[in-house]
Amino acid sequence: MQQAARREVAWATAVRAMDAQHRTTTWLRLGLVVMLWSVLPWSASDDLVHGVCALAVVTVGALMAHVHARPALIDFFDRLPGMGALVSHLTSTRGRAIADLPGLLEGAGILIVGLGYVGPWGVAGMPPEATLVALVASVAYTHSVFLNVVLDPGFYAPVNPVELGPDRSAGPPRVAVRWVRHAIPPGLALLVATIMVPAWNPELAAVPVSLRALLSASFLLIWLVWISFDQVLEATTSTVEDCEELVRRGAAQDLHSLAKNSIVSVLKAVESPHFQRSEVRGLIRNSLVQLEEMRLGWLSPGQSPTGGCLEDLWEAAVSVLTRDWREKCHLDEAARGIELRPTDYQLVRRLLSDLVTNALKADAEQVHIEVGTLNRRQPPRIQVTVTDDGPGMPPDVLHRPMTSLAVLARELHRYGGTLTFRNCETGTSVVADWESR
Repeated sequence: MQQAARREVAWATAVRAMDAQHRTTTWLRLGLVVMLWSVLPWSASDDLVHGVCALAVVTVGALMAHVHARPALIDFFDRLPGMGALVSHLTSTRGRAIADLPGLLEGAGILIVGLGYVGPWGVAGMPPEATLVALVASVAYTHSVFLNVVLDPGFYAPVNPVELGPDRSAGPPRVAVRWVRHAIPPGLALLVATIMVPAWNPELAAVPVSLRALLSASFLLIWLVWISFDQVLEATTSTVEDCEELVRRGAAQDLHSLAKNSIVSVLKAVESPHFQRSEVRGLIRNSLVQLEEMRLGWLSPGQSPTGGCLEDLWEAAVSVLTRDWREKCHLDEAARGIELRPTDYQLVRRLLSDLVTNALKADAEQVHIEVGTLNRRQPPRIQVTVTDDGPGMPPDVLHRPMTSLAVLARELHRYGGTLTFRNCETGTSVVADWESR
């Protein structure tokens, strides 16, 4: 995998990982805000208004971040009048290392809490236990907010824009923003130490200085989380690279096997002294259907490239036809869920590609296919009926060795099968049956 592709995978993984992380941590931050509010009644009564003002901004920021992390809530706000600009702003910041309104409110709000709730200008009258709860809650909240900043997926975006699944990138942030990222852990540790370690008021002085210093130094752990996150992204990228290599090898082997076998079969038929053009046409049509099966199998994770389900085979068989021909073909609904054994599957593929194409070439307007079990004895017999409203076939068609029907009849005979047809006023029916295997 090229380096650019590795960065694309790392960026997309970071976007999706942080989406999940945001949905979880917004609940955590709402809980921490509740903790901050819960200790406010312990403060002096004349400082309640002071405490409410100190908590107002962080509360609004936490609520807005909760909305930002949930697309369903954003859709709800989008339906409200006057919210278009806010919704546009919130949806445009995903996967980009740029400031958004919820982040600014949370950052400014927790700074106000540090200064005006538990710091130099904190509320008065709190007992030591309440002050400790407020300190721990504000430090934990700050950790959560700035982890989101440091691990922002925008820092992992490659230079060129990326479109990977539903995600779109807009390039990496500026150099100055990347330097700010590196400065966040030590800068937070220094800022919080300045706010919490000095005994600015009696409430702070009542909490052991060693504990306040430890809470301040805890922001250096953001570096450890950052390193761990980068290692997870690297491991994910390596895993994707290994999986891609396995898929490439498997696809190459499947393609080589199919192409080689199909071309060899066609060459043998062409070079045979008993060359029959109808047989060559049938082999080529069958190869086209197999290629389409393989393509659909690669695109559908739950579908095997070798088939087995009749509905998958039908989709591949009609996909190689032109649009106007596809609209004329109909598979019986009762047959869609049938699972076929390997040999039966190959015979049905050959029958569909030949009989349906022959009917359409004969100007049929409607072609109907039924597949089922002829009886319940062992081994059962598989029956395929192709009915069309075309002009019909000559009665001696099975006795003409150069026709595709004669070739099919001989092939079915190897499996104890028969091929019969009948003409009627409304069209033609061709019935093939053989012992299932």
